[in-house]
Amino acid sequence: MKRMLSILLLLTMVVTSLFAGGAQEEAADKTVTLNLMADNRSELVKMQELLPAFEAETGIKVNWMQLQETPLRSKTGLELSAPSTDIDVIMVDFLFMNKYAKAGYLAPLDSYFADSKTYDESDFQAPFIDAVSYDGNMYAVPLYQDCNILVYRADLYAKYELNVPKTFDELMYNAKVISENEPNMAGITLRGQRGMGVNEWTWPTFLRGFGGTYFDENMMGNLDTPEAIASLDYYAEILNNYGPEGVANFSYIEVQNGVAQGTAAMFIDSASLAPRCEDPGYSKVAGKLGYAVVPGKVETQPGFYSWTLVVPEKSKKKEAAATFLEWIISPEIASQLGWSAPNQALESVYDIPAYAGYDQSEPLVKVMKDSLALADPDYRPRVDQAAEVGTRVSIAISEVLAGEKSAEEALKEADADIDQIMKDAGY
Repeated sequence: MKRMLSILLLLTMVVTSLFAGGAQEEAADKTVTLNLMADNRSELVKMQELLPAFEAETGIKVNWMQLQETPLRSKTGLELSAPSTDIDVIMVDFLFMNKYAKAGYLAPLDSYFADSKTYDESDFQAPFIDAVSYDGNMYAVPLYQDCNILVYRADLYAKYELNVPKTFDELMYNAKVISENEPNMAGITLRGQRGMGVNEWTWPTFLRGFGGTYFDENMMGNLDTPEAIASLDYYAEILNNYGPEGVANFSYIEVQNGVAQGTAAMFIDSASLAPRCEDPGYSKVAGKLGYAVVPGKVETQPGFYSWTLVVPEKSKKKEAAATFLEWIISPEIASQLGWSAPNQALESVYDIPAYAGYDQSEPLVKVMKDSLALADPDYRPRVDQAAEVGTRVSIAISEVLAGEKSAEEALKEADADIDQIMKDAGY
């Protein structure tokens, strides 16, 4: 009898073990792992701290493939156009939305977000939703509602009795005063590194400010004009005279670090850099900064930009990927990470008061809103040839900063090449 009971007990344990193992396998099968391809910006570093809670709630893990900005742009096109891909979410420049959506490379998101409890289109400024939509469908979520602003050392403006610049002449004067009076400090820092969306992100604020444009009314190059040449002459002059050593190789990271570490007094760059420079754990000048709408000459044009997240059409995990997008752009999570989209995140992340010791200083969120009101979605033309055109423009900027060519020579050569790019595209 005892032997029979022992056998029954053993069988019960085996069966229980088998069922338990099966349950564990079933649970494991329900775990989905997404592959995210993005650059290594600070907001995504913060994301890693929040992912365990997301995984516990949804059963979705996220592997993050980190690339620098320029390699990311190159690899994105290769992944999206390949016969298959293991990447489920990609961080993409909004300028490529129409091109990739038109080619059928992106999964439309509308149906996934239809019953969302956190996504509300009205939480975003309309131009940014338009920028990620094509043919009536939404193909990405915007991470930023962004443009360029002027970030300056308000304590030094007060010290030298400088005015917030409204014109490029005033900006040059302020850079000169600080550079000549503050030891080991550049008056200003701007992007100089070659690359579409690198130096070619900042310089168009000056191009447009001087009254220049990329294209004429026939979509041919318009960079051999006096306005365009004057703007690049100015860009090179202010950086070569009052910028930091090595600025020709600066991306947004070096620009941000220059102001945050106290080696540069000003920058004109993406507003998303400003809250990072107010982080006392990273910045030596937190609490000493002021903010302003960018100066101009003929017009004031701060630009328009958003990095976005997309789901490749060839991803086998679209539903889980959409769940991740819904989470990362929800007002609660976006505010913690530091995005400027949706509007609730912009209000939270950019809620930095005016510097008290300088009477021309304004709150960052006000400057941001005033700048976005001027922002033009076609600040850099949204054409399928944006990568080729932007890369060619960036080469011209680099040539002038390096002293290899004059602005007139570099832009005339670039303009001829852009004409050919657009003719080859059928314009």
